[in-house]
Amino acid sequence: MINTEKSQKALSVNQIYCMDCLELLSQLPDNCISLILTDPPYGIAYQNHFTGREYPVLAGDDGIDYDRFARESFRVLKENSHAYFFTRFDCYPYHYLYLQRAGFTVKNCMVIEKGNIGGIGDLKGSYANNAEWLIFCHKGRRAFQRTTLLQNKAKAGSRFHKGREPSRKYKTRFNSCWFGSEYPKATYNSGWQKQHGIYHPTIKNVEFLSWLIQISSQPEDLVFDGFMGSGSTAAAAIRTGRRFLGSEINSGYYNTAIQRIKEVTDHEAVQSP
Repeated sequence: MINTEKSQKALSVNQIYCMDCLELLSQLPDNCISLILTDPPYGIAYQNHFTGREYPVLAGDDGIDYDRFARESFRVLKENSHAYFFTRFDCYPYHYLYLQRAGFTVKNCMVIEKGNIGGIGDLKGSYANNAEWLIFCHKGRRAFQRTTLLQNKAKAGSRFHKGREPSRKYKTRFNSCWFGSEYPKATYNSGWQKQHGIYHPTIKNVEFLSWLIQISSQPEDLVFDGFMGSGSTAAAAIRTGRRFLGSEINSGYYNTAIQRIKEVTDHEAVQSP
């Protein structure tokens, strides 16, 4: 439970609330979140017309108060923690500006290969979008967690420069661009959605999100996503032994996320010894 300062009602962890992200953020106390991993609306009224399944325009995608969102995100995040915010090339300067003004140190803009190639826009005069952009921030400074996600190509114990530590078996510093077979894709394609019966126009790959969660948090840490969509961030948190908290304003996607969380939780319970 999180005892809120601005409401008589305590908020439960491992819970998604069907409400506006900014409303939920306003109820959270300072410094209560271990990691933020979220994909806020970009204000572009996104709708993919090049698919057999037409999605409604995303709620809130006419734009959010990003200035307030950035400030509230910084306030609720614990000191010396990481935050990831999905963005687009044409929204990046605007998002970067407000995150920096809020107090975040912007470390990188990560570029992650999609599981599908975008099919909107000027099909004859622009390049196809095959990547997601992700702004990586620190509040204070936090070192990356040691993981077993990706092995170094060099033999463990090798020294590349005098005075430096010998290389380890697994990577502790990752590239900012994730492309190729050794990295998970950022999104699921339409075939995956059809196979699993989980539909969302900007659905994220749980394996990809779980990598970020493992790199930037410890087991039992609290991961926040104010734009849960179909629940991918919550599913990734469960699979990596973290707690989660978030919101989704669209009741249809909220119901999908709740069902998905139940299935993932049941599956993890069966897998546990």
